[in-house]
Amino acid sequence: NPATLTYTATAAARTYGASDPVFSGTVTGFVNSETQGTATTGTLAFTTTAVATTGVGSAALNGSGLTAANYTFTQAAGNASALTINPATLTYTANAASRTYGATEPAFSCTVTGFVNSETQGSATTGTLAFTTAAVATTGVGTAAIDGSGLSAANYTFTQAAGNAMALTVNPATLT
Repeated sequence: NPATLTYTATAAARTYGASDPVFSGTVTGFVNSETQGTATTGTLAFTTTAVATTGVGSAALNGSGLTAANYTFTQAAGNASALTINPATLTYTANAASRTYGATEPAFSCTVTGFVNSETQGSATTGTLAFTTAAVATTGVGTAAIDGSGLSAANYTFTQAAGNAMALTVNPATLT
């Protein structure tokens, strides 16, 4: 009976929507002091059926490409989840706004960027986009943050744009 060789993928990761990295792995189980070079023909390859739109989670990396007269091939159990697909990042970006000290907050506007795979806010997220500030009428002259929130998405994480920390300008009130 033929001996068994096992394709074992090296764990790999990529971001949702990104291209696959170069995959690698090993073949083990050779007997009689044989090696991949002496006992097999072909080119070792590790591939996945995951595509750019495959959701966050894990996917299989399977070995192939080799033949051997005295061996059969199998996949290592860990190959079934050797590729990790991490979430892409969406960024809440507040448009600059201003108000006078003591006044109520203006309406805030914003954008959400970072979508991949031709997705949009409407197709990839749920919830209601909101931009708010912790500033109140008595917040002193200077700048304050405007932060985005309210959305969720299976294949994305959210972050605030750096400029959000100073997106609201509170101007001095005029005394007469």
